[in-house]
Amino acid sequence: MAPQDVDVVEASIADLRAALADGRATAVSLLDAHLARIATYDAPGTETALNAVVVLNPAARDEARASDERRARGELLGPLDGIPYTAKDSYLVKGLTAAAGSPAFADLVAQHDAFTIERLRAAGAVCLGLTNMPPMANGGMQRGVYGRAESPYSADWLTAPFASGSSNGSGTATAASFAAFGLGEETWSSGRGPASNNGLVAYTPSRGVISTRGNWPLVPTMDVVVPHTRTVADLLEVLDVVVADDPRTRGDLWRSQPWVALPAASQVRPESYSALAVDDVDAAREVLRGARVGVPRMYVNADPDAGTGTGIGGPTGQRIETRASVIALWQAARADLEAAGAEVVEVDFPAVTNYEGDRAGAPTIATRGLVPADFLRREVTDLAAWAFEDFLAANGDPALDTLADVDGARIFPHPDGALPDRYTGFDDDLPTYPQWVRDHPGASYADVPGIEAGMRGLEATRKADVEDWMDGLGLAAVVFPAVADVGPATADVDEAAQEAAWRNGVWVANGNLAIRHLGIPTVTVPMGVMDDTGMPVGLTLAGRAYDDTRLLRLAAALEATGSRRVAPPRTPPLG
Repeated sequence: MAPQDVDVVEASIADLRAALADGRATAVSLLDAHLARIATYDAPGTETALNAVVVLNPAARDEARASDERRARGELLGPLDGIPYTAKDSYLVKGLTAAAGSPAFADLVAQHDAFTIERLRAAGAVCLGLTNMPPMANGGMQRGVYGRAESPYSADWLTAPFASGSSNGSGTATAASFAAFGLGEETWSSGRGPASNNGLVAYTPSRGVISTRGNWPLVPTMDVVVPHTRTVADLLEVLDVVVADDPRTRGDLWRSQPWVALPAASQVRPESYSALAVDDVDAAREVLRGARVGVPRMYVNADPDAGTGTGIGGPTGQRIETRASVIALWQAARADLEAAGAEVVEVDFPAVTNYEGDRAGAPTIATRGLVPADFLRREVTDLAAWAFEDFLAANGDPALDTLADVDGARIFPHPDGALPDRYTGFDDDLPTYPQWVRDHPGASYADVPGIEAGMRGLEATRKADVEDWMDGLGLAAVVFPAVADVGPATADVDEAAQEAAWRNGVWVANGNLAIRHLGIPTVTVPMGVMDDTGMPVGLTLAGRAYDDTRLLRLAAALEATGSRRVAPPRTPPLG
């Protein structure tokens, strides 16, 4: 049977695999179908010019052709063989540039694959290209060497939170069906935020579950790989491939360090992620019946004490005013949870309160005494600079293998005409990293003052404020709207728009820094589209460290109570 025109818009991985299996499509024709959408909706000069996929993989066609040849021989490498995907510009994909959105690294060439790319390549998946991001992921919607991605839902709103949504290209590309799925990354909320603004599923794993080897670091105590998919079932298929033990630890600080014992990925993952899928409403009720989930009052306009403290920088600690249309979506999701048998209770959220000092009398991560304040400063200076240097050395591009050769001013130049960012109170200063490397030749992460106490303290903080707290309340998960609102598209140039975009709950996805810094796993799923803005918003499920499998199962059950994803109106099927 000759390949037919297969509509790839909103197609699941299973849909695409079925088309390959019955001859309606080849891996080459699937690649071409996605590239045609990129040419129509993403490229410069098009009506939408979404600018999500910024580096195309010139080897993609050969890889797709090789997949078709394997299929003809009956030698498929696995369920993802021939399935096209994208990766954020911070992933090493052998032979492609790895600029991480920065002009300082625009010509850096990946000498090998990141761990997740290795795994997907070995499974036969086809990386069609790299997606947009701000320089070094040190932000959200700031324009980098490739500019920024735009929303496939509305030109009036941002495709990710302005201050922390650096996987903006991955979010746009996956939502617009430019590929079957995308690989993002997160340090603050750069995976969850774009997922929320694009009606996607995103998973931020517990520490060490998905190897970060071969990913550009930002803050190595916080960085995680984040798959973006349109359904939970698709996420589970991706996880079946990328969650595996990685015997090489360089480039993954939590798996490298000797002070905090982590379980191996093989000890955390189920035998089959896909077996966690929930097929229908009846099965969803079996999963959700009796589950007690807590919604933090601070995220649903029900906590008068929130926002009366000091915060730790930027808008942290300020009151979160959740948009009425987001509250309406939350109320509908809550009703679905309760109809399926879950118990939903309103709770406090000490993981955030005791991190940010968001109310009178609450400590902050720096004042509580569990994590040394000096380590918190060095974590985003000494440790981050060391991580940049180690990444370049491990990659081994002969043209650029040390940060000492980099002009610091080019790492994250302020975009022309853009308003100043509002990260007041945060100490990272990327332009100084090259000089730090010059001043500390041969340094190791173990040389960073306070690192052992700091990493142990982060774990102790989470145990107290998440595991012990959840155990005390008998919670299976914490659920909350992923964001309070979306920011206007002109937030970089218009002061009123900037004011709106930098509100707490909007600048960064809900949870701010605490989620990643403390190693809290999450799954974000679509919650619907706001009736006034036309923009999607997600629902985040968070839980105990290494309780990832339960979170994924709960997310699958929630999705099975009724799909809340809406396809983006700006990128319809091609005629």
